[in-house]
Amino acid sequence: MDEKRKILFVVNKTKGGALEIASRLSNLAASNGMISELCLDFPAPESAFEGKDVCCVVGGDGTILSCAPMIAKYSLSVFGINMGKLGFLATYTDDISDESFLSLCRGEGRVLERAMLEVRCGKTRHLALNDFVLKDSRVGGISNFKIFADKEFIADYVGDGLIFATPTGATAYNLSAGGPIIHPKARAFVMTPICPHTLSNRSLVYDYGALIRIVCTGGESALLADGRNISTIRKGSEIELDMPPVSIKFARLRGHSHFSILRNKLGWAEDPRSHA
Repeated sequence: MDEKRKILFVVNKTKGGALEIASRLSNLAASNGMISELCLDFPAPESAFEGKDVCCVVGGDGTILSCAPMIAKYSLSVFGINMGKLGFLATYTDDISDESFLSLCRGEGRVLERAMLEVRCGKTRHLALNDFVLKDSRVGGISNFKIFADKEFIADYVGDGLIFATPTGATAYNLSAGGPIIHPKARAFVMTPICPHTLSNRSLVYDYGALIRIVCTGGESALLADGRNISTIRKGSEIELDMPPVSIKFARLRGHSHFSILRNKLGWAEDPRSHA
């Protein structure tokens, strides 16, 4: 007999109705022969992810980002019920049909793998699904960095900071800062300056295998992983950044379209003649 599927619900209880939706879906999974567990803690503890097959996040994109490193570490597939505003990652809503929900839990749809970024600060390692951001710790402070790629000096960067984004994160802070959208299957990541003092300092797209070394040459900088402040980088300190082999698996229903989501979320215009 096949082992029962184990479903973890990570619930953002600050979102109105999230707990009720999670409870309903958890009961649905249990009544269809699955083992379900609700996690209401934030951040969700690592122990919650051990031994699970699927993670259903009831919250928003930020909730998915908060537990992405653990989802990747334990090789769960993940999908989200969007209770937030954007829904780039949490693509489903609370009116998802029972059939579609169970299909996602059973792994019957598509699995889309998304690359992550890793930063190393000394012996400490951090993962991010969207982006790492470096900016001066002081309000209104100016950041100064030297950037090297595969031991080759790239340039000095002076400005409000730097964004290093995955293809998934390219539509987040990177896009707001004028960076490019990257196809989610591209084996690449992008570095985008935030308000650079030299206007010719533009985004750079690096190959998947590139090793980036960042030297803080002025002031004290905060290092953020998917919006969370994780470390302070002092003047003279160095960090390394690259794309590790680990990835995160998103469960999607058949017929899912990345560009349909972009058109909808970013408000891209469509040719009115196509509806004639």
